[in-house]
Amino acid sequence: MLIIWSLIFWLNFVFPFTSALANSSAEIIIEFQEIGKVNPYIFGQHILAYDLCTTRRKNWKFCINDGRFTNFGAGVWDPLLKKPNSELLQLAKKIKVSVLRFPGGCGAHHYDWKKAIGPIEKRPMYKFGIDEFMKLCRSIGVKSIIVLSYFTGTCQDLADLVEYLNAPLGTNPNGGIAWAEVRAKNGHPEPYGVEWFEFGNEVWHGDHRKVPAVDPREYARRYLKCRQLIKDVDPKARLGVVIGESPYGLDWWSRTVLNIVKDKVDFVIIHIYRPGYRSNKNEIPAKELFKITLASPDQIKDILKRIEKELKDLTGKEIPIAITEYNGSFVQQKPVPYRHCLGNALFVADLLRVFITTKVPILCAIYHHFSNNYWGLVYNPDYMKGRGRYYKRPNYYVFDLYANHFGDILLNTTVKSETYSQPGYRKILPSDISQKLSVFRSNDNKFLIKPVFQWLPPCVKLEECANYCLKLNFNCENTDKLGIFFYDEIKVRPNWLYSCEFEIKTENLNRFWFNIHVKDQNYKIIKHSQNLKRNFDWMKVGFDFKTFEDTEVLKLMFFACSEENKIKGNIYIRDIKIKELGPAPQYGPTPYISAIASTNEKRDRIYIMVINKNLNEPMKTRIKINGFNFSPIVHAWVLNGPSVDATNEDCQENVKIHYKRVKVNVKDNSFSFTFEPHSVTALEIFKREKRIPIIHLKPKVKIISSLKTKARIILKKLFGNIRISKI
Repeated sequence: MLIIWSLIFWLNFVFPFTSALANSSAEIIIEFQEIGKVNPYIFGQHILAYDLCTTRRKNWKFCINDGRFTNFGAGVWDPLLKKPNSELLQLAKKIKVSVLRFPGGCGAHHYDWKKAIGPIEKRPMYKFGIDEFMKLCRSIGVKSIIVLSYFTGTCQDLADLVEYLNAPLGTNPNGGIAWAEVRAKNGHPEPYGVEWFEFGNEVWHGDHRKVPAVDPREYARRYLKCRQLIKDVDPKARLGVVIGESPYGLDWWSRTVLNIVKDKVDFVIIHIYRPGYRSNKNEIPAKELFKITLASPDQIKDILKRIEKELKDLTGKEIPIAITEYNGSFVQQKPVPYRHCLGNALFVADLLRVFITTKVPILCAIYHHFSNNYWGLVYNPDYMKGRGRYYKRPNYYVFDLYANHFGDILLNTTVKSETYSQPGYRKILPSDISQKLSVFRSNDNKFLIKPVFQWLPPCVKLEECANYCLKLNFNCENTDKLGIFFYDEIKVRPNWLYSCEFEIKTENLNRFWFNIHVKDQNYKIIKHSQNLKRNFDWMKVGFDFKTFEDTEVLKLMFFACSEENKIKGNIYIRDIKIKELGPAPQYGPTPYISAIASTNEKRDRIYIMVINKNLNEPMKTRIKINGFNFSPIVHAWVLNGPSVDATNEDCQENVKIHYKRVKVNVKDNSFSFTFEPHSVTALEIFKREKRIPIIHLKPKVKIISSLKTKARIILKKLFGNIRISKI
């Protein structure tokens, strides 16, 4: 008997919330105390206005711009009426869009803003230009963030744009053309006052045309030069630095950039996409895929903390983080486009929870993107024909819930829930460890790799150009693939973080691409650099990677692949370095229920946003609210559909919000509520009104006005607010 009671005591010690969940699968505890404000700028949207041909990687010279972005803004602009599309205007206002990003992501690489201003008749394929975008922002009442092209124009051209947007009429800060006067001639004498600018978009991967990659050192030096010119025009303008995130924090490219710019950075820019799924062959069943995907928001919250710490270490100050693109990364169409399904809506809802609750300084968050095209929240198949109606995709309803059923003041919220494990996929790490280990980078060992190969084919000649530098001369016919291992092997730790960096230069290459692989002792690929091609001068390249649980040795391999069945040209490689970064983060099982709570300025209600990641079963949840006397009537708006992969494509409405009013049994400031599987639910709970005593008077009793007033004063002292009625 003693053994049994000891076991019961031990279980209650190890699982202290077991009794609370005895009849429930989860518990949400809300303390009615303010812990912060909701940042309104996390509800931003991306507007497209670039020439679609500029993002074509192949045959771009034969592409013809149809104006879907440059004239229609993917639907937000009516080029005939020369004003915002009224239907999309209302859809944007309904979800309380707070920031608009312009003119695009990779579409900004070749965007020449000077082609997008001036009389409409002189820019027939840029009818939705700079001034039209600013008019759209004014119509909705939002802040703007503008992506400056890194690859098109000079630093002076970028400073000219800032002058066009922000210089007061009568001033000419940079000399030359008085851009404020040009703006006035175009119909807007008052400055627009744009504050936020991005210095390029995902610059590290090149421009999709002639530039295969960008050296982080070159980017940093150019950033400092352009920033100074922009500050000379408008000291209030803030220029963001493009960085990359990894599952471990900042990536190698970002660390290199920040080591140069240091504290001369106004804010940094990251893009968040998970899980990176690109298969049309249903390689991972939908439920399994979304179990993995829905584990990532809490990992992203941890990554943001790591980035914040590294930014402080590298710059010496707190740096705001602008998340100027985020979405579910599902680049596929079959069996359904997962980016537009219910499962992705759950992912987006949970990401917003992370952006709202993190203590990391988030400048803004921009969903990619608002209307039509590949990622749009809403779509109309016939928008360019001036007909048809708009359909809301599941992700739109997420913003609807946050905009109309969530407050501005955050409340202290704790969630305890049943959990699940998942194996991880690409940038999503497994979540199956009983305890999460939170670690940051360490600066331990560095390894400099000698440029010596184990074996060379006869068609490749090797020449040393200096210490730790070599030249590879390729003259290989009838060869479409080639792999060469470096001689050195590096002993490493399992489940550990490393970076690989090197410098590279090419000459006279034919049509082939190449990279450097990192493999383990079993020749299994751990990671490789980005694919490089074309001719370029010395450039720094690198990548971060995590060793496997059984990795003991690293092997480096040069790999090339030809499009012409031949590999010819010269490649120079120098200063190959492997650096140890520290232990890899580990994550515990993922809770099925995630939730946040808020209130409004009147403090007369509580809002609770709940995501149920259980894709098979409803989750009965105990909700306890301390410090708030509430009504037993619960109002619920539930976003759901028939399955986690349900979509609203082909003009369907399978996924939508349904409302229900539920009377709950309140006991000890708590009640139970059952959340539907694969759902996002917004609850509103109102403050219980005090009952007002009613004094009933018989019809024959008459009270003169002055006596009635005195009676009210006396009775109010005794009973508080009263109401006098006749019976």
